[in-house]
Amino acid sequence: MLKIYNLKDKPRYIEEVAILTQKEWGQKNLSREEFETKVKNKILKIKSNFENPNYCKLILLENDSLVGFISIFPTDGDEKKDLSPWYATMYVKEKYRGKGYSKILNNAILAEARKRNISKLYLKTDLENYYEKFGAKFLEVLSSGEKLYCFDILTNRISIIGGSGSGKSTLANILSKELDIPAVHLDGINYNANWVEIDKSERDNIILSKANEEKWIIDGNYNKTLKERLDKADLIIWLDYSTFAQLKGVCKRICKNYNKEKPDIPGCKERIDFTFLRYVITYNRKKRPKIIELLNYIPDEKILVFKRQKDLNKWLKDYYTYKGD
Repeated sequence: MLKIYNLKDKPRYIEEVAILTQKEWGQKNLSREEFETKVKNKILKIKSNFENPNYCKLILLENDSLVGFISIFPTDGDEKKDLSPWYATMYVKEKYRGKGYSKILNNAILAEARKRNISKLYLKTDLENYYEKFGAKFLEVLSSGEKLYCFDILTNRISIIGGSGSGKSTLANILSKELDIPAVHLDGINYNANWVEIDKSERDNIILSKANEEKWIIDGNYNKTLKERLDKADLIIWLDYSTFAQLKGVCKRICKNYNKEKPDIPGCKERIDFTFLRYVITYNRKKRPKIIELLNYIPDEKILVFKRQKDLNKWLKDYYTYKGD
C-alpha cells in the first residue's frame, strides 16, 4: 500500500533519506569517513529544519519500504536568494522508477504547499522537459546553466465539513476574507426565512451548481451532494471534534446569539430545540461514518483534519505566515 507521510512523523527514515540525498546530490569521491560525516550533518540539518514554516520533507512508503521523497526548502543555493520557498529533492529509488511515483510525490508536495497557504514554489533543474508535465512554468536560465521554474499553487475550492458547533461557518468566513474567495453557507441555501426548508431536490441542484463554480469555500455537510464537493475541492478541512466539543460550541453560540438573526442564514434567528440537540448528540455516531467512508476515496494530501479547536487555531496562525510570494 502506497502512502505519503511527513518525514517529521516518521523519524526512523531520516537516516535513509540523508544517505540517499548525499549519494544523489552530495560531493562525490569521498572517503567512507567523509561520507558518514556528511550524512550525520544532513540528519542534523533535517531535524533542525522541521519547525521552519518554509521547510517540509514528504516521503512515499510502500508498506514500510521507502520509495522516494520530495521537499519544500526556504532557499536552494546562492542564486535567487530573494525567492522562497523552493520545490526540491524529488527522488524515487531506482527500482521504483517508471511507475508514476514521481507524479504522486509532485501532487503531494503541491497539496502540502496549498495547506500552508504557499502561493508559489520555485524550482531549479538541469533536466530538459521534465517538470513541465507537472505544471512548472519556465522563468529563465540561471548563470549556473540550470533552468528556473515556478509552480503556481491554486487554492480555489475549499470544503469545510464537521458537526454542528464546530465553527464551520466562522472558519469559512475567516478564510474567505484571507483568500478573497466567496463563502457559501449550505444552511443559508437550505433555509428560507423563519427556518422554512426548501425542496430538497431544489436545494441539491443549487449546491451542485455552486460546486461547479470556479472559486468557493463551502461549509456544511449535506451528504447527498458531499461526494461531488469533496471530489472538486482543492482542500478539505474536517473539523472532527468530539460530541462534547460540539455541544460546547452550540451552547456558546446560543448563549451569545439567542434570538438574533444568523448572518449566514438571513431571516432565521438563533434557536435551540430538542430535535436539534438530538442531532448534535448523535452526529458522531450516525453521520460521521458516512464522512469517513467518502474520505476514504480522497487523496490524504488533500485533507486537513482537526480534532481540537486549539489545533485549528494554531494552523490558522501559521497559515497567515506562509506566504511564498
